Amino acid sequence: MAGRDRFAGGDQDYLRDVQYRDPSRLTARANLHARYSTSPIGWFDWVVSQIDWPQSAAVLEVGCGPGWLWAATAPRLPPGLRLTLTDLSPGMVSVARARVAGLAHFDALEARQADVEQIPYDDGAFDVVVANHMLYHAPDPVRAVAELARVLRHDGVLVAATIGPRHLRELDEIRFEILGGPVRKATAEAFGAVSGATILGQSFGAVTWRDYEDELHCTDPDDVVAFITSTPPGESATPAQRAALRHAVDVRMEAGDGVLVVSKQTGLFLARAPR
Repeated sequence: MAGRDRFAGGDQDYLRDVQYRDPSRLTARANLHARYSTSPIGWFDWVVSQIDWPQSAAVLEVGCGPGWLWAATAPRLPPGLRLTLTDLSPGMVSVARARVAGLAHFDALEARQADVEQIPYDDGAFDVVVANHMLYHAPDPVRAVAELARVLRHDGVLVAATIGPRHLRELDEIRFEILGGPVRKATAEAFGAVSGATILGQSFGAVTWRDYEDELHCTDPDDVVAFITSTPPGESATPAQRAALRHAVDVRMEAGDGVLVVSKQTGLFLARAPR
């Protein structure tokens, strides 16, 4: 996978066995959004509000992670959903299964390890398919989207959340200042708010984008450093580099009267009518 960022789909072994072996690194990133979001509606609640849920729908989430989406929103979903959770990481599948199995809201639950580019289900098996901030991890997003279209019923909907190139740019600036690396945001290039429309259009007849309006007002530098060091190249930072990251964050917070404002550019695609 020469030329690809290993976080943005370049190294599935790394994603399965290191980055997403368990929820710890993802939690460091999610914590920043959960603690410092200024949106009046939380991300998970917003996502499920964008979907017209059929009664007793068959639902697939690819890249389910720890199952947070369903645990956070179960009371707001229609009863009787039949939920299938998949993830490349067996560790994530295990955590998600345990978290969601305790919820009485779903009529059926299956959780299994699976590759989004080789989904082990029949054509037209699902009414709703959810890919929440994960398609940029696929080695071939075009192939992954084609698989999602294959398992979706013709009147179903794919919900594909992702980011734009300006997402968290203030954190990217700090990372680049201390650790170097590419200025580009590889995730947005692989499957983002701009590139994703073209990729989805190859497999779906109708694709729309919806923005999630939010901004982070961060007040604890340790949370910011934990976020930056949860992914490459920050995860390999030396103690001296971590100290430099902390100093860079402190300087910016001091300039902001104790607050580091971080921009967000995120949302989701709704894709319908597989070709």
